[in-house]
Amino acid sequence: MHTSPKTRISTGVKGLDELIEGGLIPGRVYLVTGPPGSGKTTLALQFLLEGAKHGEKGLYVSLIQKPEEVIKDMAKYDPSIFAYVKAWKIMLYDLGPILWRETSKVPTWGSVLSRIKELSETEKIDRLVIDPVTAIEFSVSNPAEKRAELARFIRGLEDLGTTAYLVAEMTDMDRYTEEHYLTSGVIMMHYFMHNNKMVRAIQILKMRGTKHNTDMKKIVFSDNGIIVLNKSPFEDEV
Repeated sequence: MHTSPKTRISTGVKGLDELIEGGLIPGRVYLVTGPPGSGKTTLALQFLLEGAKHGEKGLYVSLIQKPEEVIKDMAKYDPSIFAYVKAWKIMLYDLGPILWRETSKVPTWGSVLSRIKELSETEKIDRLVIDPVTAIEFSVSNPAEKRAELARFIRGLEDLGTTAYLVAEMTDMDRYTEEHYLTSGVIMMHYFMHNNKMVRAIQILKMRGTKHNTDMKKIVFSDNGIIVLNKSPFEDEV
């Protein structure tokens, strides 16, 4: 089922919807970025699980990791994900090896979009995750042409009517400048040492059409996945 454009859809992450006026605007493309191990993929799978639990169809497109391994990791938080995968409510698409085998090159934005468009239209996908977009290369080197190529990719996803998460490793901030500008929202994951403790946080850098706080909020990994707390990560535990 495709959601009415006037409604908000839940991220599936407790505490996150409250920071973005009740949820995401459907049919838009959002960037989830942060350093390795910060919780990006977990956040993305909670998004797909939330949709599956409400009758929406999700697609997880993997370009590097084996999607089955990603699902096993997520099952530690919510074992029901196995049932949704088995019922094809969450579809897994290991796209990287397919494209590399066909082209002998790193996948380009155009080749990835073509594959996703075909599958999305056939299966009527509502929620989409591409993990990671780090693995996709531009077919051009000119900065203006790169921006145009990425813009075509994002517009192509929006034309499908899906709500999409692009997961990006934050290894080189300059590399993701275009994604920051062209996506409808940017969710950044953080972790750092504070008072000799590892602290994790989330930050809504951008969310078009939404009133949001850009301050970092503390997150915890509970037995059910990521939870966002409405407090600064710098506040010490009581």
